[in-house]
Amino acid sequence: MNEPAQTMAVAVSAAGLWTSPDAVRPLDAPALSTPAGLRAWAAAQGPDERRDLWGRVDSQLLLGETVLVQEVRDGWARVNAPAQPSRKDPRGYPGWLPLAQLAAPAEPTGARVVVTEQVTELRDGPDGRIIADDVSYATVLPARRRQDAFTEVTLPGGRTGWLADKHLDVHRPRGPLPTAAQLVAAGRQFLGLMYLAGGTHGLMLDCSGLPHLIYRRFGHTVPRDASDLALLGEHVEVADLAPGDLAVFQNDETGDVYHTGVCTGGGQQVLHVSQPDWACIDGTLSERRRRHLVSGRRLRAE
Repeated sequence: MNEPAQTMAVAVSAAGLWTSPDAVRPLDAPALSTPAGLRAWAAAQGPDERRDLWGRVDSQLLLGETVLVQEVRDGWARVNAPAQPSRKDPRGYPGWLPLAQLAAPAEPTGARVVVTEQVTELRDGPDGRIIADDVSYATVLPARRRQDAFTEVTLPGGRTGWLADKHLDVHRPRGPLPTAAQLVAAGRQFLGLMYLAGGTHGLMLDCSGLPHLIYRRFGHTVPRDASDLALLGEHVEVADLAPGDLAVFQNDETGDVYHTGVCTGGGQQVLHVSQPDWACIDGTLSERRRRHLVSGRRLRAE
């Protein structure tokens, strides 16, 4: 009889969700460390290295995000991520991450905050020493108290830290859906950001990581893969696409949904993290993208 999965939480700014422990490369060492060296890892990724990430890392899990540990082997944990729904597994997105990047979940306090900046720093006191950098947009943590324009939060492993209030909002789980203006404004924070396979962090995103992160910031749990996002909300015909709708792109040869983005001006103007451009862009679609745009999904306030 299988033992029940253990609940743990990510204890670094972001942990990669790898397809297997054997999928990592020598240049991925900074991403596997504690604390995670995300900027050094990103800097090591040229176009060839980014292409080579496909099939190696499927997603990223943010600080405080809980996982269900199914197996531990040679310093690695095989987990499911409940906050990232997926047709791959009803328990949440599956994958592997270093056991050293996990700890006991943060102590709940009855209130939570969410990071609203691209990245922010975690400090040991109000305006104190930085103890963790590059805490991502949409990171959600339990809040204890406010002091001098900072909020104390609880962290995995029984620790605490402080985040600047100007980079936070109250987390409202399953609260009001974001408006079109909120969806577009949130996405435009990431213009120019590098494309990185599996990215769901404020320094690195893939196409579906962008809407996943935006909805998480507004308190809504949505899938992180384009094929799953294509089932979200209400169907919208291409001719009826409006700002804030998700654009759905399908390969005309295989029939697979492979890309998504946020419409900013109807069906021809889309904000998306584009692999051919290796960046987050907002503009008129290329001829190939226009050919592959098959529909939209609407999950927003009017």
